[in-house]
Amino acid sequence: MTYFNTMFCFLMIFFSSSVIGNNFAVISDMGASAQAIAIGNIDGSSRSANAIFSNPAGLYRVHSYSLSLFQTTIMNEIDYLNIALCKNTKFGKIGLGYYSATVDNIPFTGIHPDTNEFYVKEQFTYNNLVTKLAYQKQLTRRLQLGLNLTKYKVQFHDVKAEGYGVDFGILRIFKYFTLSTFVQNINKGTINYKDSSDDTYNGSETVPLSVSSSLRIILWNFIVYPQLKYQQNVYLPSLGIQYIPGFLPFLKFNVGYRELLDYTSQKHSRASLGFDLRLLNLMFHYAYERSDYILHDHISYFSLTYDFRFKDSAVYGNFKLSSLLFLIPASYLLML
Repeated sequence: MTYFNTMFCFLMIFFSSSVIGNNFAVISDMGASAQAIAIGNIDGSSRSANAIFSNPAGLYRVHSYSLSLFQTTIMNEIDYLNIALCKNTKFGKIGLGYYSATVDNIPFTGIHPDTNEFYVKEQFTYNNLVTKLAYQKQLTRRLQLGLNLTKYKVQFHDVKAEGYGVDFGILRIFKYFTLSTFVQNINKGTINYKDSSDDTYNGSETVPLSVSSSLRIILWNFIVYPQLKYQQNVYLPSLGIQYIPGFLPFLKFNVGYRELLDYTSQKHSRASLGFDLRLLNLMFHYAYERSDYILHDHISYFSLTYDFRFKDSAVYGNFKLSSLLFLIPASYLLML
């Protein structure tokens, strides 16, 4: 049993008893990929399937299929996993996103009736899941629109919670820059908690509205991403810079700065750096960031993006076999 697990268990018990009126912490705000983290978590900067988490309007760059994978562990305890898939259709781009944060082996304690000492009755797992169904449509040659339907799900011990959110994104391409605006949880949805061991218990949290606007400006071999985000009545500036060496077009170097809110709504600032390496249709991303957790304040992130195209050898009516690649995970996410 680690110190973090003990503290986490205490916080969860306190949290579940006073959950009414709080703001829900959206785990996907950590970053959609290592590349996003390396440039300051700029919304609208993604050029692959993980744009679902940072502005679905950015899915217009997907030509056939795009798959993005991201995994990391924070403080040696919290496992983050991110999977995004996008398919280009004649009706527009359709995307699926799955984001999870998991903590295993959290002790659930009780008081022994004979000794009045605490003991571990059992262990449980904390799961925080975000699933997204995205749609992107090109309105004009320079104007892109994206929409997300988001489902939030939390489960720990006997407590379960669910809620829904709606995201809206726009990308407008101008001559010298691209403007991205992303409105997350525009409906200000509610996460409702239930306890299977107590029928009288109920609690709720509000999913906070956040609005971000960013620019993509190309200056010689540099791409500059300034951003301003509004969340919980606080303005959070960010800045990302990419450098593409002219003699190494398959390599990008990234640096970033961002301000963000933690789970207690306190503002923090972070600096990051990393690189992107492209090998044909496979993109490898790395990011490094300092954290506020003293025992593990050096964090490395890795993610992969793969853009690919299928050539179907068999077609039944209007159905292509390659569509199974999208329909199977879509069916799974709808059941979560």
